[in-house]
Amino acid sequence: MVTLSNHRDFQGVQKLAFCYWCGQDILPEEWSRDHIPPKRAFASEDRDPCLWLPAHENCNAAHSPVDQLTAQLIGLKWGRAQADGDREMLISMFGPDLAAITNLDVRAAVWRWVRGFHAALYREWMPDKPVRYTLETPFPRAATTALPEIEPIRPAHQNFVHEIKTQRLLQNLDRITCNNGKLIYESVWCKFRDADVWACVFALNIYDWKDLGLTPGQPPRGCAGSYILPSGLPPASATQMKHTSITIPSIDKLDAFAP
Repeated sequence: MVTLSNHRDFQGVQKLAFCYWCGQDILPEEWSRDHIPPKRAFASEDRDPCLWLPAHENCNAAHSPVDQLTAQLIGLKWGRAQADGDREMLISMFGPDLAAITNLDVRAAVWRWVRGFHAALYREWMPDKPVRYTLETPFPRAATTALPEIEPIRPAHQNFVHEIKTQRLLQNLDRITCNNGKLIYESVWCKFRDADVWACVFALNIYDWKDLGLTPGQPPRGCAGSYILPSGLPPASATQMKHTSITIPSIDKLDAFAP
């Protein structure tokens, strides 16, 4: 199992020779550090140890506007105050009980972090395409229309939650724990009966954030998903699933970090 949880672990991944975003080598004059997630998403007492990876300065700067917005969104969990230079989070109201953020794609932001977690755990670049992936965040998605239609929770989400809980019971997960324990990322590589490829099943928790996306008509859900590398194979150091006949009790079937 691969585990990153202390200063020594994180110092090791800070020496990667490639940009985790584009995969290209980094020259000294192009180098910058990219915090994953953005540093300001966490309270000052929760910024150590943190995960940051080498990135081209241009690659890092391209995501600065999104980082500012995600920092504000996650900061709602611990009372982050508005800071100078923060971008305005555009919120549209659709009735008294339903609001939507219209200038932030949370799913795309979280997917970027997952690519960073992959690079940190397995010391290899994960391309954005043609990787096949699916991802549920705590924040429902909807079409931006006059009356938005909220996407239903994908049925596979419960399967991912179940698999993470099962492998956790078996102590068989790759894991990143950082930011004073406020961020936990877990993953395992699975080969299911009806597929000839390996998929990484993962779950992410930040400040128990599932209640941030509470939406009328939908239960709260945690963040979980899966992806498949172009090779269809797991990284050499990745943890592979174990099969068990044990029935895993699960009260909350939508959150891998809940009972």
